[in-house]
Amino acid sequence: MLSNNRLKELNSWLEKRVKSLEDEIEKSKNDFKNMETHFKSSSCKCDTLICKNCENREKKVHYLVDTVDKLSKGKSNFENVLASQSCVFGKTGLGFNPQNK
Repeated sequence: MLSNNRLKELNSWLEKRVKSLEDEIEKSKNDFKNMETHFKSSSCKCDTLICKNCENREKKVHYLVDTVDKLSKGKSNFENVLASQSCVFGKTGLGFNPQNK
């Protein structure tokens, strides 16, 4: 069984990890918005049906969409795991019988 200090350290680490993931999601969203704005403002002036530049942009957009999707699903799953954990000081399931005064 984990000690209270170890649980506090683990909780602190998890909170920092959630914060870093949230920052990464925000950065990815901003990158995606910037990329989208860039695509809307500039039109491809290539002669061929699909140019190399367009292919690279399309790959970047798909990569950013997939990354944001994975991060947001991961955050949701992580929050569900945290919500399902019991309180550190909870005594349910240990045979605790509170005495009524």
